[in-house]
Amino acid sequence: MGISVQDALNLDIFKNSKVLAGHKGLSRIINRVSVFDCPIEVNRDRMVLKEGDFFISNFFPFKDDENYALYALEFINSCGCSCFCITNEYLDRFTEKLIKA
Repeated sequence: MGISVQDALNLDIFKNSKVLAGHKGLSRIINRVSVFDCPIEVNRDRMVLKEGDFFISNFFPFKDDENYALYALEFINSCGCSCFCITNEYLDRFTEKLIKA
């Protein structure tokens, strides 16, 4: 049994986090947590990504190509992942396109 994204974001470790998008998905259930810092490989990722995945990423593979970043976010969402948490290590701001993705 997992916890909701909202419950996870209420943990101390996320106290400085901001929800930029996906407010409607805060009730999604997290089934497992992992790191996602590799380029999208559709055939592999369709088998690996599961509904309820909560990913933490520095977004490095996508930071210089907004179209690729949009594709990555849409792909991850299409797999039923519960949350995609991006650190500000390499990306300190998000465009409106990324926020709406």
